[in-house]
Parts: sequence; C-alpha cells; structure tokens
Amino acid sequence: MSGYADEALSVLKAHGYRITKPRQRVVNLLAETDNALSPYEIKEKLDAAGAHVDTVSIYRILECLEENQLIHRVLTTGKVRRCDLEQEDHCALDQTDHCHHNLVCRACGNVQEVHCPGVENLIAAVATQSGFRIEQHHLEFSGVCMKCA
Repeated sequence: MSGYADEALSVLKAHGYRITKPRQRVVNLLAETDNALSPYEIKEKLDAAGAHVDTVSIYRILECLEENQLIHRVLTTGKVRRCDLEQEDHCALDQTDHCHHNLVCRACGNVQEVHCPGVENLIAAVATQSGFRIEQHHLEFSGVCMKCA
C-alpha cells in the first residue's frame, strides 16, 4: 500500500470505522490516482480491475472519507481527489492556516490543490462585515493549466 492508503486507513480505524474490503479498494484506487474522479469513474476503474464495489457503497465510502478530511470534493465537477496526506497530518476543519483550494483546468479537467495562506484574513473580514459566523468555505479557480495553455 501507499503512504496515502496506509494513513487514510489508519485514520478511519482510529475513528472507529471497520476496514472493509470495499473501503480498502476505494482508498487504494484513490492512492494510485493523481486525478480527481467521479463516483462512477471510481466504479468503472474498480470493475475493470476485478474489484467490484457497488455504486451506493462507493457514495457512502466517499462520504466517510470526506467527513474524515481524507478526500476533497471538486465543486465544479462533482469529482473527488485524495488529500495530500504524505506532506502533513490529515486536514482538520479547525486549522485556520490549512485550507484546500482547487485549480481546475477547463480544457483537460486536471485538478491541482493549492494552499492559499492569508485566506483566513479575507474570511475574517467577510465575517466582520456581514456578521455571519463562517464555519467553512470552498474556493476553486477555473482556467487553463500550463500543459493546455
């Protein structure tokens, strides 16, 4: 298994989740894939590898992984991508200096994670100005990657 798979399964186990074959299969696939994937793309890849997991289970597994900050949803495409666990501890919603934002290439669909230090200043200003208690945010940039430019 990869670093991501080991870490993700360890986090799930620490949070009381059973490490089932379907969870292992989805986590291993995400570990081996650099691209963001839709639930149906995950199903197709698993089926092609002879590792069948039904669609409903894939959605539930992705929900579990997202709740545990092990994947990130790409809002503009509906796909998910693994969190970069090898470089730091897993994400936590209460880490104000640790945000995940996406650069989404509209030509090839590539999704790149980018960290934006200082975004918390913008969030604080919006909260102060609006009186709204912001609990989380999502930021995606759409454009053309260097390969497609």
